[in-house]
Amino acid sequence: MKVFISGSISIKRLRENDIPFLEEIIEGNRTILIGDAFGLDKAVQEYLCKNEYQDVVVYYSGENIRNNVGGWPTRQIPNPENLTGRLLYKLKDKAMGDDCDSALMFWDGKSKGTEQNMTYLDELDKYYLVITEDSLSVCNMHNINNMIML
Repeated sequence: MKVFISGSISIKRLRENDIPFLEEIIEGNRTILIGDAFGLDKAVQEYLCKNEYQDVVVYYSGENIRNNVGGWPTRQIPNPENLTGRLLYKLKDKAMGDDCDSALMFWDGKSKGTEQNMTYLDELDKYYLVITEDSLSVCNMHNINNMIML
């Protein structure tokens, strides 16, 4: 089971109430698919490294990886059209959406990248949880009988 973890760049650290969701994934021995961005990606990588969790794959697009705190295996996503900026990073996000069974989204309520990830997961009919500063949402409820739990 592969879980795509994504979040807003503005989220620089994990909160205490975020940890149980990561612990559930770790305890379930899930493969974690995570990007290389600063912000939430790096904060989760730091947590996983501190807890010596090894079943992680870091996705990146472009020539150089930005963050791989735990030295985990990587997956470089090709960029045949020489895209830049958000379009470049969308390549890796799309690949993680394609490769995952479910996802955990940490959203600041503003990030277009995280919002695009959720929209793409909807298109794929994949189950995901969204954690915001003040709420938790279970998404893709129309698929609840067949959903793959984190």
